[in-house]
Amino acid sequence: MTHIHVLLKKEEIEPDKLKGEAVIVLDVLLATSTIALALSYGAKAVIPVLSDIDAHRLSAQYHPDEFVLVGEKEGRVIDGFLPPNPSLLKSYVKDKIVILATTNGTVALNRSIGAEIIYPACLRNGEAVTRDVVSHLKPGQKIIIVCSGSSNQFCLEDFYGAGYLISCLRDQLRGPFTINDAGLAAEVLFHSNAGAYDLLIQSAVGEFILSHGFEEDVIEVVELGVDHVVPIYQNKQITKKGAVRSGTNKA
Repeated sequence: MTHIHVLLKKEEIEPDKLKGEAVIVLDVLLATSTIALALSYGAKAVIPVLSDIDAHRLSAQYHPDEFVLVGEKEGRVIDGFLPPNPSLLKSYVKDKIVILATTNGTVALNRSIGAEIIYPACLRNGEAVTRDVVSHLKPGQKIIIVCSGSSNQFCLEDFYGAGYLISCLRDQLRGPFTINDAGLAAEVLFHSNAGAYDLLIQSAVGEFILSHGFEEDVIEVVELGVDHVVPIYQNKQITKKGAVRSGTNKA
């Protein structure tokens, strides 16, 4: 029987328990939403790294015309990097490799290495991602939804996103399945009367983004199921599923 398990923050990840499982990573505000939108803007690939140091080290493997550095640390844009706000990236990422360093989402993705398959997901591509997960699910394989959280804190927007993904999975799974208590609670929140925008702007991260004048980003990331591209994280790169890998990085 399939089991859906929601982790409330990246610090709950136990890598050994992810082996052989299908993992979906959420950082709705903003990393995994940024990844989805960067790919839709024409980025060749997104490479999530743990820090600005790792980003600079990795960038040395590429020609300067091949990549852009994007990232923040504790909410502040890293010096010399583009901000990870989708509205500001659109003009810079087409045909580029995006090397992305964030405080939470890219860390959660890297901690999930070891899972059989890893999907970065968000509200925009949740339906497409869950459909792909279900279509490739093996007997007995768990679906683990990782809410990135924020610096060891629970995040409302990721919890809402987990509820959305579970709602999609409930429609798509054909056989019996179980859900842990965190997942059941997330689904209740998703089906409450709160709309995505109204809920997200009340979150701590949502308030922070609005206070810096980036309401456009929130409006864009709250759209449910509008993106049909499935991003997949393998061999240290995130690409559209089925895309031919590019760039000079052979890692």
